[in-house]
Amino acid sequence: MNHPYSAPTTIKLSRLRVGLVALGCLALAGILKFGTDPTERNELWTAAFARVGLVMTALWVALPTKRRPAAWADVSPSTLIGFALALLVFARSPRMLLYALPFMAALAVLNFLLKRRPTSRDQRPDRDSWR
Repeated sequence: MNHPYSAPTTIKLSRLRVGLVALGCLALAGILKFGTDPTERNELWTAAFARVGLVMTALWVALPTKRRPAAWADVSPSTLIGFALALLVFARSPRMLLYALPFMAALAVLNFLLKRRPTSRDQRPDRDSWR
């Protein structure tokens, strides 16, 4: 018996859209946390946006890109340890995140500007391929 829902389906996700939703949710959580009065309703929405933003960020990291199978596949151990330590520090004192955001943005810009770009020399076949 063929069930109408038994066929496998594929869902096409845009990594950019997932990232924008994650960024928007985290931004709204920050605005509600630090920009409004701490009422019960605001705390509820802050927690909801923060959780959805964190899950969407995890999905964004896990989605493959055009150049690599999955973004988390190339994470170095030092980067993983750095993220874990940052998570512990920011979980202990969330206000510290406000002071760290400009520093992290500057590091992201430096990383983008100083990243080695592939050249035509990198795309040539190996010289040993004729053997």
